[in-house]
Amino acid sequence: MNSDRRRQLLKIVRYGLGVAALAWISQQAKWGHVVETIRGMNPIAVVVILVLTVLGVLSRFTMWHVLLNALRRTPFSTAARTTLTVNFINQVIPSRVSGRSLAPVVLRQYTRYDWNELVPIAGFHTALYAVLNGAVALVGLALFASSLSKGLLVAVGASAALYLVVGPSILLMGTQLEGAGRVAVAARNRVGIGRVPLVGSFADRFFGALPTFGADAADTFERLAADYSTIALYAAGWTFAMMVVPGVRTWLLLNAAGVGFSPPVLLPVVLVMAYTVTLLPLTPGGVGVAEASATLVLVALGVPASIAAPTILIDRFLGVYLPAFAGWIPAMRLNVSSVLSEQE
Repeated sequence: MNSDRRRQLLKIVRYGLGVAALAWISQQAKWGHVVETIRGMNPIAVVVILVLTVLGVLSRFTMWHVLLNALRRTPFSTAARTTLTVNFINQVIPSRVSGRSLAPVVLRQYTRYDWNELVPIAGFHTALYAVLNGAVALVGLALFASSLSKGLLVAVGASAALYLVVGPSILLMGTQLEGAGRVAVAARNRVGIGRVPLVGSFADRFFGALPTFGADAADTFERLAADYSTIALYAAGWTFAMMVVPGVRTWLLLNAAGVGFSPPVLLPVVLVMAYTVTLLPLTPGGVGVAEASATLVLVALGVPASIAAPTILIDRFLGVYLPAFAGWIPAMRLNVSSVLSEQE
């Protein structure tokens, strides 16, 4: 079997795994009961869920905004378009890390800033995101390991460990960015970004035309790493978007179904831990696998499968898939030829 056929087979397996996982979740839910639960929800709870969802998306915008603003005053709309576009790309690439590797070209499109600013910003964003996810997932494992099956422990533990390897590694390498163009090409070949539908064709051209980075990029990264107020603001945005909003939203949905979770303050930790598996390159964007993992975790912690499955699906739809779909519009407007033709 040649390499092209192996790649095609792997793609089919990944998409098939995602579809199978979603099908399993759908079978666990009593959808008639779900519809009745939603209809019977307190209107205030519905409003709170919708408002929180909007605030969560805005909070994700701030994560890019604070990093961009640390170097130059940047419009909030630029951070918004960057977030939506990168989120869309993450749903068609089988790993969050490889998806985020395209962030510099997205930032270049919207800002026209120097590459020596954009690559450190994108790398620092990925590093902080990975460290925060990995640390919270590790806390979740420490608290709930005894309740999880061996399979879940392995999957979540491997994901958390990978996050905690990726994040610190980027931070350590951030001051050694000379020759990053050549490194990016090697990374592209390893993760197979050039073969990804919709973004693969311009990814090849982008990495091929990427300039060589030197001391300026390293200095930029060091400035960000030493800016503790920016790091604190980023962490606050991440905490609200990735923990508070999903935690409260899921708690309200569980309460509406007549199922509690105790203590509720730990529900955000549980969700971060459960969703950590999206880092593993199993399915595009972790579709299906993330929902299956989170459902199994909630079931292991006492939530009935018929309630856990639809609750997780609703949370993922509002928190991940809806914003990613919105990102399709700015993603399709990317003028990659213009981005690659401009040389500093």
